[in-house]
Amino acid sequence: MIDFETFPSDKDPVEFITNVDHARRRHDSLYLLKVMANISGKEAIVWGDDNIGFGEYHYVYKTGKTGVWPIISFTPSIENISINVLNGFADYEDSLEKIGKVKHTPNTLILHKLSDINKPALEKFIKRVFHDIQKAHTSM
Repeated sequence: MIDFETFPSDKDPVEFITNVDHARRRHDSLYLLKVMANISGKEAIVWGDDNIGFGEYHYVYKTGKTGVWPIISFTPSIENISINVLNGFADYEDSLEKIGKVKHTPNTLILHKLSDINKPALEKFIKRVFHDIQKAHTSM
């Protein structure tokens, strides 16, 4: 679950990934690290305990509460890798079908094995999400 009270930490993203106790998740996370860095042109930063993000944007809730969050980010764990899609999936249903075997919650794409999905379609999806969030919010 995303905690919007989370802020950038001084943890090293690669070191964090290498400490994930699951060989496939480490491999897949290093791949996503490279892909998201290439798409965003930004350096990876660990937010809080376990979220690896790229770039930042300012958000404003309907209540007026504001904050900062990564434009794109993912969370590696032993169970899966979660990609945060904070603008939801309404505009991306066609992309999800092309990616393949994935699950999602309202704001999170859940990956179990990158070997089960279409990597070029995933990369295209991540690029689209990155640009859509950048366009919709004030990015830093």
